[in-house]
Amino acid sequence: MGEILRYGAYLPQYRAPLGEIQKFYGRPGRPRAKALCTPALDEDALTMAYEASVAALDGGEQPGVVITVSQSPPFGLRKLSATLARTLGLDTATAIDVGGHSGSLLDAFAVASALTTDGPAALVVATDHLVSYEDRVCDTLSAGGAAAFVVGASGGVARLGAQARAGQEVYDVWRLGTEPEARYRLEVLFDAYATTTKAALAGLEKATERVAGEQLEGTSFVGEIGNLGAASVGVALAMGLDAAAPGDHLLALGYGGGEAIAQDVEVTGTPRSSGAAGQLAGEAIDLSTYYRWTRGRQAEPH
Repeated sequence: MGEILRYGAYLPQYRAPLGEIQKFYGRPGRPRAKALCTPALDEDALTMAYEASVAALDGGEQPGVVITVSQSPPFGLRKLSATLARTLGLDTATAIDVGGHSGSLLDAFAVASALTTDGPAALVVATDHLVSYEDRVCDTLSAGGAAAFVVGASGGVARLGAQARAGQEVYDVWRLGTEPEARYRLEVLFDAYATTTKAALAGLEKATERVAGEQLEGTSFVGEIGNLGAASVGVALAMGLDAAAPGDHLLALGYGGGEAIAQDVEVTGTPRSSGAAGQLAGEAIDLSTYYRWTRGRQAEPH
């Protein structure tokens, strides 16, 4: 597998009050996050990917491959990876979009590792801002963020190790081709998540001959700023790398659409901090600002 040479993360600075949003839309219940990490009107999955990528690329070699992972690209029928590559000045880079679910960053790592064995480094970026329609806006939490990783064959600060996968064909989250928004069944989602993640972790433990430990303090943020979609695994991994020391092993775990992916990440050097944890605190915005910034984002880019 490849190695992580450098990495970066970006979280928008604004925080919307989830409890007030739930009351406004008549959605009772305890808020599942204290606030939502909310991109401003001039931010989307592309601009957040750019910010995270600039941080990851700072001071290093230019990659020959750009791979993006997102469930909310700002343009239809266009490659997010190609637009990002041109924006970064990587005009000759091979651009690849990876679809799938919120755990697909680990798919992108597998692709990048294969491509960089005998070639140039790859920039892998996970970025998302999922926004539901008004009657369901509290269900996806609609938070945004991005994480970027430069993956190469050697000389990195962390080695991408074994992966293990487990899946089942269930309808926990799905979208019909004619519909603009995903459907989901929480009771199926929770059951499938528990079953497949347990199996994926068991498979990784067998492959590595190590027992998975406890979650690192400071890498769980959904209760603070909401669900970042495809960027969640990347931001958590960046926070884990920031707090790690050479010789540590991190476990990256992603789930979506009935599939769980677990990956071992061995820290081999001293990473340059992404400062992701320092971005968790932000500037509060009121309910009307949140409504104005998110209204219509389900149907058209901003």
